[in-house]
Amino acid sequence: MAVSAAHAALAAGWRVDAAPRAGAAAQRLAETLCLTYAQLLFSRSPLVGALLLLATATAPAAALAGVSSVLLALATASALGLPPEQRRSGQLSYNALMVGLALSALAPPSPFALGVLAVAVVASVLVTASLHLALGVGHGLPVLTLPFLAVFYLTVGALPPGGAAPLALSNGGLLASYLQALGSILCAPRVDAGLLVLAALLLHSRIAAALSLSVFALAFALSPAMAPSLGLNAMLVAMALGAVWFIPGPASYAVALAGALVSGALGLGLAARFERLGLPILIVPFNLTVPLVLYVMRQRVSDGGPHAVDFAPGTPEQNLAYFHSRRERFGAVRGVRLTAPFRGRWTCTQGVSGGVTHEGVWRHALDFEVLDAEGRAFSSLGISLEDYSCYRLPVTAPAAGVVARVIDGVPDNPVGEVNLDDNWGNVVIVYHAPGLYSCVAHLAPGSARVREGDPVAVGDVLALCGNSGRSATPHLHLQLQASADVGAATIPIELHDVVEVSASGELLYAARVPSRGEVIRRVEADDERARLLRFGYGESRHARYTDGRRERSEELTAGIDLLGRCVLRSESTDAVLYYEHTASGFTVHDVVGDARSSLHLLRVALSRVPFDASSSLRWSDRLPLRPFLPVWLRALYDVVSPLGAPSSLSMTYSARREGASLLVEGRSDRSSRDGTPWVVSAARLSPGVGLVSVDVRVRGRRQRVDLSPVAPPVEERARITILPTERGTAHV
Repeated sequence: MAVSAAHAALAAGWRVDAAPRAGAAAQRLAETLCLTYAQLLFSRSPLVGALLLLATATAPAAALAGVSSVLLALATASALGLPPEQRRSGQLSYNALMVGLALSALAPPSPFALGVLAVAVVASVLVTASLHLALGVGHGLPVLTLPFLAVFYLTVGALPPGGAAPLALSNGGLLASYLQALGSILCAPRVDAGLLVLAALLLHSRIAAALSLSVFALAFALSPAMAPSLGLNAMLVAMALGAVWFIPGPASYAVALAGALVSGALGLGLAARFERLGLPILIVPFNLTVPLVLYVMRQRVSDGGPHAVDFAPGTPEQNLAYFHSRRERFGAVRGVRLTAPFRGRWTCTQGVSGGVTHEGVWRHALDFEVLDAEGRAFSSLGISLEDYSCYRLPVTAPAAGVVARVIDGVPDNPVGEVNLDDNWGNVVIVYHAPGLYSCVAHLAPGSARVREGDPVAVGDVLALCGNSGRSATPHLHLQLQASADVGAATIPIELHDVVEVSASGELLYAARVPSRGEVIRRVEADDERARLLRFGYGESRHARYTDGRRERSEELTAGIDLLGRCVLRSESTDAVLYYEHTASGFTVHDVVGDARSSLHLLRVALSRVPFDASSSLRWSDRLPLRPFLPVWLRALYDVVSPLGAPSSLSMTYSARREGASLLVEGRSDRSSRDGTPWVVSAARLSPGVGLVSVDVRVRGRRQRVDLSPVAPPVEERARITILPTERGTAHV
């Protein structure tokens, strides 16, 4: 009896839960369907995909074939156990979509045609998965629509004639031909379908839309008769090379134009041969040109213009904004950040191309000494090495690495004398990355704290400052070089996260090349400030937004994504804030997702916060300019931004104590005509609570976010157990 009652209760609970589960599954399937369509425009937006799906609905039979092909492809991928993330993103099903659209346009519906279509769809999944491994993992190249072409050409002969060619374009004016070409991306070369594809393209990227129209117009001007067929391939190549795989800009546009010309030449050369075979050329030139150009560009020894998208990609506009933000905020990107190799305040006494010994191939170097308030490097008479303030002070690793070379036996010179036989004196050379070594020279003999092969962390003591080699008075020489050879030619140098100390205060630089006379120091980490901006893994905070007219709430949860990046994620929107919490500071790298999320305001107020307790410290940072422009101006800005338009808004920040709280304040360097800064921000942090509130004014409009911790549910608290460990207790 009791068992039956339990079964009944379970069944009732299952019926209650089944509907929400089924609804969620249907929602995920619809999103995957839209993402599959979005792949055709290099997009990851479900809304873009929905517009493309709507474009196919202008021919209901084709729309049904496309949707059915996607569903069959997803079922096949699931049955084969292919990676879930590839299934959900549409990567394994967009070629099947193309197969369904193209074959349905060629043959009227029949049981035989449907059978051929089903086999072709399954085959496209197999080919797509294989090419993902062969091209993507093996060579870092995109699959594009190669699986579609392979399957289409192998199966088209099995279909009975009766349909229209999938890309049969008619000649017309520029606009009509352009819209037909856009529609033919979905095997629907019609103006009505093209209008919807154009709407989807504009929603996805104004940069990509401008590229597609520009290149198609060029093809139309050169040959109106050939433009409908060659222009399609040319504009796909231009979008891929000019805005997807490279950062949009003049250099990527030049590569895009060259690629479009190559695809045109391939189209002209292959068209006659395909015609003799009775086959349409489709998008063969696009699929040959893009991998060819990408493979050639991967052979470059340095990532100059055009710059490859070497981070998690977004839209072309997002890629461009992130690239400029990274370069402007953190300096020249070497992949390794190098800070000052000493503790305390040191003065640069010879800079790059300093005119004494920093010339020729050794011009990219820096010399440092410790000077007193009167600018003197020594006390007493300065005739003894011990009189010099920097003598035998610790020299530290500027970044993590492995010790590659140590010389420790060259004696110090008496003051005023130099050793020309051992120019560099005692040195420690540290390997940081391929082609990047740091060298500190003129060290004290017998002071090396490391041996060759030792790993070092940033700030680890390498040796002590000395006066060995070509050094008349004690000082520290720092240079970067491409090899571990003593005396190797220098490469451009800059220091990161250093503070310049002057009579007007202290200014933190994300990247700085010190010049002669500048006094600099490293960030002096303050544990208390570090605790104020620490978000525990899984910790949630309730954020209440108000702007005086409306209110909304969301829950923000701290976590770590699959790539190991720290994130704050909005549970009610798709917004994600990416941040870094290091020993020296808190840095927001990016915010993506819903523009209404409070996370965007957190980025403005806490873009970068050094964990340094100095009350006179100020620092600058840059925010993407686009969100602060009028809405009507943003689309135009998107089009001109790759051509050198300003990309960021400079902000100046400071921090001060207000009772027990820490107030981080910022204001933009750009002001309105009345002198009011465009942006003014304030973030309040309190001990034991952390971030309490964020207040941002943009052109006079005030927006505020109040945050409070969210207590875990009772069942979560019940699962927290305290376990003893060797170092105390652990919560599980």
